[in-house]
Amino acid sequence: MKTYSQTQPDTYVISGNEVRIHWDVQEQTTQDMDGQDQTQWVANEAVAFVHDTREILIEKIIGSVYSVQQEIATINNRDEKPDTYDDYQSLRATAKQLADNWLSQKAALLEG
Repeated sequence: MKTYSQTQPDTYVISGNEVRIHWDVQEQTTQDMDGQDQTQWVANEAVAFVHDTREILIEKIIGSVYSVQQEIATINNRDEKPDTYDDYQSLRATAKQLADNWLSQKAALLEG
């Protein structure tokens, strides 16, 4: 899911029992109704529980972009739509990296 903010979001934001995971953060300049430039930040966001396992974190990150049906279709159509499949594989790699980084960061927080 896309999220919009007036400030650059951190990669991991804890709110109670949830962690909001942000990636592909981009700065955008738009104009308001008066023609004034405004800066906003756009990012992909997945919401998970702080204590979710690596597998669940990866599932939630991918699920924030693809429905199960879209994911299956992308895999099944990899030969007909290789660019779409490559995008999916890139997201999978990003999801694994984000999950691993969160688990490392969480472990460091618990030790401190």
